[in-house]
Amino acid sequence: MLRFDKHRLTGLLIAGLSVVLALGLLLGACGDEQEPSDPAVSSTTATQAGTVSSTVPATSSTTTAQVTLPSTTEISVPADSTTTTAATTTTDTTVSATVTSVVATTTTKPPTTTSAKPTTTTAAPTTTTAAPTTTTAKAPTALKVSGPSGMKELSMADLKALPATSGYGGWKNQLSNITAPASWKGVSLPVLMELVGGGGSVTVVASDGYTMPLSAGEARGSVNTYDPATGDPVGGISVKAIIAYAKGGGALGSGEGPLRIAFVSSDANQVTDSDMWVKYVVELRFN
Repeated sequence: MLRFDKHRLTGLLIAGLSVVLALGLLLGACGDEQEPSDPAVSSTTATQAGTVSSTVPATSSTTTAQVTLPSTTEISVPADSTTTTAATTTTDTTVSATVTSVVATTTTKPPTTTSAKPTTTTAAPTTTTAAPTTTTAKAPTALKVSGPSGMKELSMADLKALPATSGYGGWKNQLSNITAPASWKGVSLPVLMELVGGGGSVTVVASDGYTMPLSAGEARGSVNTYDPATGDPVGGISVKAIIAYAKGGGALGSGEGPLRIAFVSSDANQVTDSDMWVKYVVELRFN
């Protein structure tokens, strides 16, 4: 068995390939119907170390013969007429394909996010505060006062808001019975007279319908006075006629008021006629 080295086997393969190429060229020339004696065609075949060279003029048509070599070539070489060694050479034909990878350039544009700023319109609350309606219940009328300018209705609070007159007074009745002087407080008749335009005399009206007229002088305190101890007349004492709402520092009792006529002086030194001390007074009519 003989072993061929790789270089000798490659040379044989190249020689065979050259022969095949030369044959293809010759066959192409014959196909073009050119004479062998044509000086334009020159074909030289040289065999040197298994190499075939073929020269084709530039004006001749070129036929490219595609030769497909099997990947495996078996060559048998006799050795001593008894041994045949098949040397198998595998020719790997590697076609390097240049692959141009087109890298797709992906441009990722960041998403544009437009956030509209929320517009918040807060309507100012309209608060309508209705002015509170205060209805003050009118206090009951304690005394009606009438005169030239009209009539006024006065509550107990109204009377107490007027200038007050205080003093002592008592009375003597027709049987000469004497009620000792006590302290009284109220509004003088002249002050009430001025509220309704003046006047002279006055008619005192009680809640039970009783009426007592007082002259202008009596309304101003010009009355008879008596000694509270003996009941004898005394003079020279200044007396004032008032509409009393208090006795002894408190309200009048249920048997007298709430309002009554009283005649008072600065000292407890006199009493007056009882018929002028009208109780339960509700109205004064100035003339």
